[in-house]
Amino acid sequence: MAAKIKEVVDAALEKTEPVVRKARTVAEAAARKAEPVLDAAARKAEPVLEAAKNAGKQVAAVFVPEVYVQYANRQIDCGSLVERCKDDFKAKHPSTMIRSCRLYVKPEDNMVYYVINDIEDKLGL
Repeated sequence: MAAKIKEVVDAALEKTEPVVRKARTVAEAAARKAEPVLDAAARKAEPVLEAAKNAGKQVAAVFVPEVYVQYANRQIDCGSLVERCKDDFKAKHPSTMIRSCRLYVKPEDNMVYYVINDIEDKLGL
């Protein structure tokens, strides 16, 4: 039985080998023809991608909002308030990476309540 199976497999391999060789030759020829086209497309796309990357950096660098809370003859810079809250969180949770940050400023309590990574805490203004 094993000899019969081997004979059938050998016959199948003998019939398919020329087809596989021809397919390999055609695929290699297609790859050789496509290579210059792909190289040219990559060269043309490179400046466009670089310009898009630089444009994104320029837009981010140009627009940096400044937000202040004013009350009772005081002014609080919200940017520095965010940094203070992050620093406070890092001091209490040194090995935790910050994934989210929400601030709630309550001037009447002279406090800022923050939630970083779903952990609540507070700081004085």
